Amino acid sequence: MDAGEQFDTLVRLTLGRYGIPVDEVDLAVMRAAEHVYGPDRDALLTADLSDIEPEHGLDPSRAPMPRAAR
Repeated sequence: MDAGEQFDTLVRLTLGRYGIPVDEVDLAVMRAAEHVYGPDRDALLTADLSDIEPEHGLDPSRAPMPRAAR
């Protein structure tokens, strides 16, 4: 079973568990999204961010504060 078949099987089983039917159009859209966003998502999940200080007082509506202001 190649990676594409594994992805299709995973999607069908996961969504089927919640009673959500999946057709070929749905799979095509999910394959495209995985192709576009998957590598960057995987890189972020495996990145070692332990040296990055958390930003205290985080306000997502504003740009990040400079390091000196943290």
